[in-house]
Amino acid sequence: GGTLFLDEVGDMPMPTQIKLLRVLENGEITRVGSNDPIKVNVRVLSATNRSLEEAIETGAFRSDLYHRLKVVTLRLPTLRERAEDIPVLIDHFIREFSSRHDKRIRGMSLAARRKLLAFDWPGNVRQLRNMIESMVVVDYDGLLDVDDLPEELAEPVEPEAEPSGTSLTRLVGKPLSEIEKLFLAETLRLTGGNREEAARMLGIGERTLYRKIKEYGL
Repeated sequence: GGTLFLDEVGDMPMPTQIKLLRVLENGEITRVGSNDPIKVNVRVLSATNRSLEEAIETGAFRSDLYHRLKVVTLRLPTLRERAEDIPVLIDHFIREFSSRHDKRIRGMSLAARRKLLAFDWPGNVRQLRNMIESMVVVDYDGLLDVDDLPEELAEPVEPEAEPSGTSLTRLVGKPLSEIEKLFLAETLRLTGGNREEAARMLGIGERTLYRKIKEYGL
């Protein structure tokens, strides 16, 4: 009994695919050095970040094994499809790796967060996790910033076109309420609409943020 989890099954070499298919079809395994089959009754879960349909077309994955495994399918959206989770994951991984590497990290700069939010994340959460650990390890001043980013994110990003009235020169002479509204809107955009994270970045309570969002109709 039990459950067998096969991670990255799409990378499984063909000889192993054949052996796995036999196990799934016959419910038997044979130990190394023995010719006596052993009955097994396990639930098999598999995961992959590849398109197995494309792998079948190229001959890299067996069609019969694919249909044996594809009984119930759960598709998890990629990280770029749920960008609102990125700020939450950033803070979670900062806490995790600050503790693991005994570092005092007080947070991440807005500039670095913008870089991470704009990145495509082909490696999904695992890539983000590894990147945050790398930043924590190399950081020396307690604030993760653009100088802690790996090479693929270190190149300068073209600044986004600023909406009318958001540059410093254009803010001069405007009512404080309008300036506050612009900053609130930009912070919510950077956090993917995550109000808890936005409140933390702005240094205000969540209830205060909710009140201001309602006040400004954001």
